[in-house]
Amino acid sequence: MKKLLKLNPHALTISIAALIFVVLGALRAFHAKNDFVPVYAGTRCLLHGCNPYGTGELLYPPSTLLVLFPLALLDYPTAWLIWFLLNGALFVTAVVLVLSLCPRLHRWLATALGAVLLAGSSQLLILAQPSAFAVSTVVIGVYFFLRGQALLLGSILLTLSLAIKPQIGGLIVLYLFFKGIHRRYAAQAMAGTLTIILSGGLILRMHPQSADWVSDLRANLSMATAPGATDDPRPANGQASAALNLQTITSIFFSDEKGFNDAAYVIFTLLFAAWAVAALRMNPTMENHLLSLGVLSVLTLLPIYHRNYDSRFLILSIPAALIVYEKRRFVGAFLCVLVALATVSIQHWIQLVLQKEGLLESVQQDRPLFTLLLRESGLRLLVLSCLFMVALFNIRAPKDSRRGQVV
Repeated sequence: MKKLLKLNPHALTISIAALIFVVLGALRAFHAKNDFVPVYAGTRCLLHGCNPYGTGELLYPPSTLLVLFPLALLDYPTAWLIWFLLNGALFVTAVVLVLSLCPRLHRWLATALGAVLLAGSSQLLILAQPSAFAVSTVVIGVYFFLRGQALLLGSILLTLSLAIKPQIGGLIVLYLFFKGIHRRYAAQAMAGTLTIILSGGLILRMHPQSADWVSDLRANLSMATAPGATDDPRPANGQASAALNLQTITSIFFSDEKGFNDAAYVIFTLLFAAWAVAALRMNPTMENHLLSLGVLSVLTLLPIYHRNYDSRFLILSIPAALIVYEKRRFVGAFLCVLVALATVSIQHWIQLVLQKEGLLESVQQDRPLFTLLLRESGLRLLVLSCLFMVALFNIRAPKDSRRGQVV
Protein backbone atom coordinates (compact mmCIF):
# COMPACT_ATOMS: atom_id res chain seq x y z
CA MET A 1 0.00 0.00 0.00
CA LYS A 2 2.87 2.36 0.80
CA LYS A 3 4.34 1.76 -2.65
CA LEU A 4 1.04 2.73 -4.25
CA LEU A 5 0.93 5.95 -2.26
CA LYS A 6 4.52 6.84 -3.01
CA LEU A 7 4.78 9.23 -5.96
CA ASN A 8 6.94 8.21 -8.88
CA PRO A 9 9.12 11.30 -9.51
CA HIS A 10 9.50 10.49 -13.22
CA ALA A 11 5.76 10.08 -13.70
CA LEU A 12 5.16 13.27 -11.70
CA THR A 13 7.60 15.25 -13.88
CA ILE A 14 5.98 14.05 -17.10
CA SER A 15 2.51 14.69 -15.67
CA ILE A 16 3.42 18.30 -14.87
CA ALA A 17 4.87 18.73 -18.37
CA ALA A 18 1.71 17.23 -19.89
CA LEU A 19 -0.43 19.61 -17.83
CA ILE A 20 1.59 22.59 -19.07
CA PHE A 21 1.29 21.30 -22.64
CA VAL A 22 -2.51 20.99 -22.49
CA VAL A 23 -3.26 24.09 -20.39
CA LEU A 24 -1.09 26.42 -22.49
CA GLY A 25 -2.58 24.93 -25.64
CA ALA A 26 -6.11 25.51 -24.34
CA LEU A 27 -5.50 29.05 -23.07
CA ARG A 28 -3.86 30.28 -26.26
CA ALA A 29 -5.89 28.32 -28.81
CA PHE A 30 -7.61 30.24 -31.60
CA HIS A 31 -10.87 28.58 -32.63
CA ALA A 32 -11.53 30.68 -35.71
CA LYS A 33 -8.04 31.07 -37.12
CA ASN A 34 -5.83 28.01 -37.00
CA ASP A 35 -4.42 25.28 -39.23
CA PHE A 36 -7.48 23.09 -38.70
CA VAL A 37 -9.79 25.54 -40.48
CA PRO A 38 -8.75 24.76 -44.11
CA VAL A 39 -8.64 21.04 -43.33
CA TYR A 40 -12.14 21.08 -41.82
CA ALA A 41 -13.46 23.23 -44.67
CA GLY A 42 -11.87 20.90 -47.21
CA THR A 43 -13.41 17.89 -45.53
CA ARG A 44 -16.81 19.56 -45.64
CA CYS A 45 -16.25 20.11 -49.35
CA LEU A 46 -15.56 16.41 -49.76
CA LEU A 47 -18.89 15.77 -48.03
CA HIS A 48 -20.92 18.21 -50.13
CA GLY A 49 -19.22 17.82 -53.51
CA CYS A 50 -17.53 21.22 -53.82
CA ASN A 51 -13.85 21.75 -54.67
CA PRO A 52 -11.66 21.74 -51.50
CA TYR A 53 -8.69 23.11 -53.44
CA GLY A 54 -10.60 25.98 -55.04
CA THR A 55 -9.74 28.57 -52.38
CA GLY A 56 -5.98 28.16 -52.79
CA GLU A 57 -5.48 27.51 -49.05
CA LEU A 58 -5.58 23.71 -48.83
CA LEU A 59 -2.21 22.02 -49.33
CA TYR A 60 -3.01 18.57 -47.96
CA PRO A 61 -3.64 15.45 -50.10
CA PRO A 62 -7.19 14.07 -50.44
CA SER A 63 -6.26 11.25 -48.08
CA THR A 64 -6.16 13.81 -45.25
CA LEU A 65 -9.73 14.79 -45.98
CA LEU A 66 -10.88 11.18 -46.10
CA VAL A 67 -9.31 10.29 -42.75
CA LEU A 68 -10.88 13.34 -41.07
CA PHE A 69 -14.23 12.78 -42.76
CA PRO A 70 -16.06 11.87 -39.50
CA LEU A 71 -15.26 15.34 -38.11
CA ALA A 72 -16.99 16.95 -41.09
CA LEU A 73 -20.28 15.52 -39.83
CA LEU A 74 -20.02 17.72 -36.73
CA ASP A 75 -20.27 21.48 -36.27
CA TYR A 76 -16.93 23.27 -36.17
CA PRO A 77 -16.65 23.94 -32.40
CA THR A 78 -17.39 20.29 -31.59
CA ALA A 79 -15.00 19.01 -34.28
CA TRP A 80 -12.29 21.39 -33.03
CA LEU A 81 -12.73 20.23 -29.41
CA ILE A 82 -12.50 16.55 -30.37
CA TRP A 83 -9.43 17.31 -32.50
CA PHE A 84 -7.84 19.21 -29.60
CA LEU A 85 -8.44 16.43 -27.05
CA LEU A 86 -7.39 13.67 -29.46
CA ASN A 87 -4.13 15.35 -30.40
CA GLY A 88 -3.34 16.20 -26.79
CA ALA A 89 -3.86 12.62 -25.63
CA LEU A 90 -1.96 11.11 -28.56
CA PHE A 91 1.09 13.35 -28.18
CA VAL A 92 1.38 12.73 -24.44
CA THR A 93 1.07 8.99 -25.09
CA ALA A 94 3.76 9.15 -27.77
CA VAL A 95 6.21 10.88 -25.42
CA VAL A 96 5.57 8.39 -22.61
CA LEU A 97 6.07 5.39 -24.91
CA VAL A 98 9.29 6.84 -26.36
CA LEU A 99 10.70 7.34 -22.87
CA SER A 100 10.01 3.69 -22.08
CA LEU A 101 12.41 2.78 -24.93
CA CYS A 102 15.28 4.80 -23.47
CA PRO A 103 18.23 3.23 -21.61
CA ARG A 104 17.27 2.77 -17.97
CA LEU A 105 20.71 3.91 -16.83
CA HIS A 106 19.92 7.48 -17.85
CA ARG A 107 16.27 7.56 -16.92
CA TRP A 108 16.38 11.05 -15.40
CA LEU A 109 18.00 12.51 -18.48
CA ALA A 110 15.34 10.84 -20.62
CA THR A 111 12.62 12.23 -18.36
CA ALA A 112 14.11 15.72 -18.57
CA LEU A 113 14.27 15.62 -22.38
CA GLY A 114 10.74 14.28 -22.65
CA ALA A 115 9.39 16.87 -20.24
CA VAL A 116 11.08 19.76 -22.07
CA LEU A 117 9.78 18.65 -25.47
CA LEU A 118 6.30 17.97 -24.09
CA ALA A 119 5.91 21.20 -22.13
CA GLY A 120 7.27 23.22 -25.05
CA SER A 121 4.94 21.78 -27.69
CA SER A 122 1.71 23.62 -26.91
CA GLN A 123 2.00 25.24 -30.36
CA LEU A 124 0.70 21.99 -31.83
CA LEU A 125 -2.54 22.43 -29.89
CA ILE A 126 -2.70 26.20 -30.27
CA LEU A 127 -2.63 25.89 -34.06
CA ALA A 128 -4.64 22.63 -34.09
CA GLN A 129 -1.86 21.41 -36.38
CA PRO A 130 -2.34 18.08 -38.22
CA SER A 131 1.37 17.50 -37.51
CA ALA A 132 0.42 16.64 -33.93
CA PHE A 133 -1.69 13.74 -35.16
CA ALA A 134 0.82 12.63 -37.82
CA VAL A 135 3.81 12.72 -35.44
CA SER A 136 2.01 11.03 -32.55
CA THR A 137 0.50 8.17 -34.55
CA VAL A 138 3.73 7.29 -36.35
CA VAL A 139 5.70 7.33 -33.08
CA ILE A 140 3.15 5.15 -31.29
CA GLY A 141 3.06 2.83 -34.30
CA VAL A 142 6.86 2.50 -34.27
CA TYR A 143 6.72 1.64 -30.57
CA PHE A 144 4.33 -1.25 -31.24
CA PHE A 145 6.52 -2.51 -34.08
CA LEU A 146 9.70 -2.44 -31.99
CA ARG A 147 7.99 -4.12 -29.04
CA GLY A 148 6.21 -6.65 -31.26
CA GLN A 149 2.88 -5.79 -29.65
CA ALA A 150 -0.52 -4.80 -31.06
CA LEU A 151 0.91 -4.96 -34.57
CA LEU A 152 -2.43 -4.52 -36.33
CA LEU A 153 -3.10 -1.38 -34.30
CA GLY A 154 0.42 -0.20 -35.04
CA SER A 155 -0.13 -0.73 -38.75
CA ILE A 156 -3.40 1.22 -38.64
CA LEU A 157 -1.72 4.11 -36.81
CA LEU A 158 1.07 4.23 -39.39
CA THR A 159 -1.54 4.24 -42.15
CA LEU A 160 -3.40 7.15 -40.59
CA SER A 161 -0.18 9.10 -40.10
CA LEU A 162 0.90 8.63 -43.71
CA ALA A 163 -2.59 9.55 -44.94
CA ILE A 164 -2.59 12.81 -42.95
CA LYS A 165 1.01 13.89 -43.64
CA PRO A 166 3.06 11.37 -45.66
CA GLN A 167 6.17 13.56 -45.44
CA ILE A 168 6.37 12.92 -41.68
CA GLY A 169 6.47 9.13 -41.44
CA GLY A 170 7.17 7.99 -45.01
CA LEU A 171 10.87 7.19 -44.53
CA ILE A 172 10.18 5.57 -41.16
CA VAL A 173 7.72 3.08 -42.62
CA LEU A 174 10.13 2.28 -45.45
CA TYR A 175 12.82 1.56 -42.85
CA LEU A 176 10.51 -0.85 -41.01
CA PHE A 177 9.75 -2.60 -44.29
CA PHE A 178 13.29 -2.94 -45.65
CA LYS A 179 14.76 -3.92 -42.28
CA GLY A 180 12.12 -6.62 -41.93
CA ILE A 181 10.62 -5.30 -38.69
CA HIS A 182 7.28 -7.07 -38.99
CA ARG A 183 7.44 -6.45 -42.72
CA ARG A 184 3.94 -7.76 -43.44
CA TYR A 185 2.36 -5.14 -41.21
CA ALA A 186 4.58 -2.39 -42.61
CA ALA A 187 3.45 -3.41 -46.10
CA GLN A 188 -0.16 -3.28 -44.93
CA ALA A 189 0.40 0.28 -43.72
CA MET A 190 1.78 1.33 -47.11
CA ALA A 191 -1.01 -0.44 -48.98
CA GLY A 192 -3.64 1.09 -46.71
CA THR A 193 -2.22 4.56 -47.29
CA LEU A 194 -2.23 4.10 -51.05
CA THR A 195 -5.84 2.89 -50.89
CA ILE A 196 -6.94 5.95 -48.91
CA ILE A 197 -5.11 8.32 -51.28
CA LEU A 198 -6.66 6.72 -54.37
CA SER A 199 -10.10 6.60 -52.78
CA GLY A 200 -9.97 10.26 -51.84
CA GLY A 201 -8.83 11.19 -55.33
CA LEU A 202 -11.60 9.14 -56.97
CA ILE A 203 -14.25 10.73 -54.77
CA LEU A 204 -13.05 14.18 -55.84
CA ARG A 205 -13.01 13.14 -59.50
CA MET A 206 -16.64 12.04 -59.28
CA HIS A 207 -17.84 15.61 -58.68
CA PRO A 208 -17.65 18.11 -61.57
CA GLN A 209 -16.49 20.99 -59.36
CA SER A 210 -13.50 19.04 -58.02
CA ALA A 211 -12.71 16.91 -61.09
CA ASP A 212 -9.50 18.89 -61.73
CA TRP A 213 -8.29 18.64 -58.14
CA VAL A 214 -4.79 17.48 -59.16
CA SER A 215 -4.05 20.62 -61.14
CA ASP A 216 -5.69 22.76 -58.44
CA LEU A 217 -3.53 21.22 -55.72
CA ARG A 218 -0.43 21.67 -57.86
CA ALA A 219 -1.34 25.32 -58.36
CA ASN A 220 -1.87 25.78 -54.61
CA LEU A 221 1.56 24.31 -53.87
CA SER A 222 3.16 26.58 -56.46
CA MET A 223 1.46 29.62 -54.97
CA ALA A 224 2.64 28.68 -51.49
CA THR A 225 6.31 28.64 -52.58
CA ALA A 226 6.12 31.75 -54.79
CA PRO A 227 8.36 34.72 -53.80
CA GLY A 228 7.03 36.26 -50.59
CA ALA A 229 4.47 33.48 -49.97
CA THR A 230 4.21 31.48 -46.75
CA ASP A 231 6.43 28.59 -47.85
CA ASP A 232 9.00 30.68 -49.72
CA PRO A 233 12.41 29.87 -48.16
CA ARG A 234 14.26 32.89 -49.59
CA PRO A 235 16.04 35.31 -47.23
CA ALA A 236 13.74 38.19 -48.17
CA ASN A 237 10.71 36.31 -46.82
CA GLY A 238 10.37 36.95 -43.10
CA GLN A 239 8.01 33.99 -42.70
CA ALA A 240 10.82 31.61 -43.70
CA SER A 241 12.27 32.05 -40.21
CA ALA A 242 9.68 29.53 -39.01
CA ALA A 243 10.80 26.85 -41.50
CA LEU A 244 13.32 24.06 -40.93
CA ASN A 245 14.12 22.54 -44.30
CA LEU A 246 17.49 22.90 -46.01
CA GLN A 247 16.16 25.34 -48.62
CA THR A 248 16.05 28.04 -45.94
CA ILE A 249 19.86 27.78 -45.83
CA THR A 250 20.73 26.98 -49.46
CA SER A 251 18.56 29.87 -50.72
CA ILE A 252 20.97 32.23 -48.97
CA PHE A 253 23.76 31.10 -51.29
CA PHE A 254 21.76 30.36 -54.48
CA SER A 255 19.32 33.01 -55.68
CA ASP A 256 17.34 30.99 -58.24
CA GLU A 257 14.77 28.42 -57.14
CA LYS A 258 16.28 25.54 -59.10
CA GLY A 259 19.72 26.25 -57.66
CA PHE A 260 18.76 26.28 -53.99
CA ASN A 261 16.41 23.31 -54.37
CA ASP A 262 19.07 21.24 -56.15
CA ALA A 263 21.65 22.14 -53.50
CA ALA A 264 19.27 21.09 -50.72
CA TYR A 265 18.48 17.81 -52.43
CA VAL A 266 22.18 17.04 -52.98
CA ILE A 267 22.97 17.64 -49.30
CA PHE A 268 20.05 15.48 -48.22
CA THR A 269 20.93 12.72 -50.70
CA LEU A 270 24.51 12.55 -49.41
CA LEU A 271 23.36 12.38 -45.80
CA PHE A 272 20.65 9.84 -46.58
CA ALA A 273 23.05 7.66 -48.59
CA ALA A 274 25.53 7.68 -45.69
CA TRP A 275 22.71 6.75 -43.30
CA ALA A 276 21.58 3.92 -45.58
CA VAL A 277 25.09 2.48 -45.84
CA ALA A 278 25.36 2.32 -42.06
CA ALA A 279 21.77 1.55 -41.04
CA LEU A 280 20.83 -1.09 -43.59
CA ARG A 281 23.95 -3.15 -42.80
CA MET A 282 23.49 -3.07 -39.03
CA ASN A 283 22.25 -6.09 -37.14
CA PRO A 284 18.59 -6.00 -36.08
CA THR A 285 19.12 -5.16 -32.40
CA MET A 286 16.85 -2.85 -30.46
CA GLU A 287 19.72 -0.43 -29.86
CA ASN A 288 20.62 -0.28 -33.54
CA HIS A 289 17.01 0.27 -34.56
CA LEU A 290 16.59 3.10 -32.06
CA LEU A 291 19.80 4.72 -33.23
CA SER A 292 18.87 4.39 -36.92
CA LEU A 293 15.32 5.66 -36.41
CA GLY A 294 16.58 8.58 -34.35
CA VAL A 295 18.87 9.71 -37.16
CA LEU A 296 16.10 9.18 -39.71
CA SER A 297 13.68 11.35 -37.71
CA VAL A 298 16.12 14.24 -38.18
CA LEU A 299 16.83 13.54 -41.87
CA THR A 300 13.08 13.43 -42.57
CA LEU A 301 12.81 17.16 -41.81
CA LEU A 302 15.54 18.26 -44.23
CA PRO A 303 14.51 17.84 -47.91
CA ILE A 304 11.01 19.35 -48.15
CA TYR A 305 9.07 22.13 -46.49
CA HIS A 306 8.63 21.76 -42.72
CA ARG A 307 7.76 24.42 -40.17
CA ASN A 308 8.98 24.62 -36.60
CA TYR A 309 6.09 22.59 -35.19
CA ASP A 310 7.22 19.55 -37.22
CA SER A 311 10.40 19.48 -35.12
CA ARG A 312 8.37 17.67 -32.43
CA PHE A 313 9.05 14.58 -34.51
CA LEU A 314 12.45 14.65 -32.79
CA ILE A 315 10.89 12.97 -29.75
CA LEU A 316 11.76 9.81 -31.71
CA SER A 317 15.44 10.80 -31.49
CA ILE A 318 15.52 10.89 -27.66
CA PRO A 319 16.50 7.19 -27.26
CA ALA A 320 19.20 7.61 -29.93
CA ALA A 321 20.67 10.66 -28.19
CA LEU A 322 20.83 8.74 -24.90
CA ILE A 323 22.46 5.73 -26.57
CA VAL A 324 25.16 8.05 -27.88
CA TYR A 325 25.45 9.70 -24.44
CA GLU A 326 25.99 6.31 -22.82
CA LYS A 327 29.01 5.62 -25.04
CA ARG A 328 30.32 9.05 -26.02
CA ARG A 329 29.53 11.48 -23.21
CA PHE A 330 30.58 14.75 -24.81
CA VAL A 331 28.95 14.14 -28.20
CA GLY A 332 25.91 12.61 -26.52
CA ALA A 333 25.49 15.59 -24.20
CA PHE A 334 25.67 17.96 -27.16
CA LEU A 335 23.05 15.90 -29.01
CA CYS A 336 20.76 15.98 -25.98
CA VAL A 337 21.02 19.77 -25.84
CA LEU A 338 20.23 20.10 -29.55
CA VAL A 339 17.23 17.77 -29.22
CA ALA A 340 15.97 19.71 -26.20
CA LEU A 341 16.22 22.94 -28.20
CA ALA A 342 13.90 21.54 -30.87
CA THR A 343 10.99 23.52 -29.41
CA VAL A 344 12.97 26.78 -29.33
CA SER A 345 13.14 29.18 -32.28
CA ILE A 346 14.75 32.52 -31.51
CA GLN A 347 15.41 33.66 -35.07
CA HIS A 348 12.01 35.37 -35.39
CA TRP A 349 12.74 37.55 -32.36
CA ILE A 350 16.26 38.27 -33.59
CA GLN A 351 14.76 39.42 -36.89
CA LEU A 352 12.37 41.78 -35.10
CA VAL A 353 15.23 43.27 -33.08
CA LEU A 354 17.36 43.74 -36.20
CA GLN A 355 14.47 45.41 -38.00
CA LYS A 356 13.90 47.78 -35.08
CA GLU A 357 17.57 48.71 -34.93
CA GLY A 358 17.84 49.08 -38.71
CA LEU A 359 20.44 46.31 -38.98
CA LEU A 360 18.47 43.71 -40.90
CA GLU A 361 19.66 44.77 -44.35
CA SER A 362 23.33 44.69 -43.36
CA VAL A 363 22.92 41.25 -41.78
CA GLN A 364 21.18 39.96 -44.92
CA GLN A 365 24.21 41.00 -46.96
CA ASP A 366 26.51 38.93 -44.74
CA ARG A 367 25.60 35.38 -45.71
CA PRO A 368 27.36 33.47 -42.89
CA LEU A 369 26.03 35.88 -40.26
CA PHE A 370 22.53 35.76 -41.75
CA THR A 371 22.64 31.93 -41.64
CA LEU A 372 23.82 31.90 -38.04
CA LEU A 373 21.34 34.47 -36.71
CA LEU A 374 18.25 34.16 -38.87
CA ARG A 375 18.32 30.54 -39.99
CA GLU A 376 19.58 29.01 -36.76
CA SER A 377 16.75 26.43 -36.57
CA GLY A 378 17.63 24.92 -39.94
CA LEU A 379 21.35 25.16 -39.20
CA ARG A 380 20.83 23.47 -35.84
CA LEU A 381 18.94 20.64 -37.53
CA LEU A 382 21.73 20.17 -40.07
CA VAL A 383 24.36 20.03 -37.31
CA LEU A 384 22.21 17.57 -35.39
CA SER A 385 21.91 15.27 -38.40
CA CYS A 386 25.66 15.37 -39.05
CA LEU A 387 26.53 14.57 -35.42
CA PHE A 388 24.03 11.74 -35.35
CA MET A 389 25.54 10.41 -38.58
CA VAL A 390 29.03 10.36 -37.08
CA ALA A 391 27.67 8.54 -34.04
CA LEU A 392 25.86 6.03 -36.24
CA PHE A 393 29.16 4.97 -37.79
CA ASN A 394 31.21 5.09 -34.60
CA ILE A 395 29.09 3.34 -31.97
CA ARG A 396 26.92 0.86 -33.84
CA ALA A 397 26.87 -2.64 -32.40
CA PRO A 398 29.43 -5.10 -33.87
CA LYS A 399 28.37 -7.36 -36.68
CA ASP A 400 28.24 -10.52 -34.55
CA SER A 401 26.01 -8.92 -31.91
CA ARG A 402 22.49 -10.32 -31.80
CA ARG A 403 21.52 -8.89 -28.39
CA GLY A 404 18.04 -7.43 -28.27
CA GLN A 405 17.12 -8.59 -31.76
CA VAL A 406 13.75 -7.42 -33.04
CA VAL A 407 11.91 -9.95 -35.13
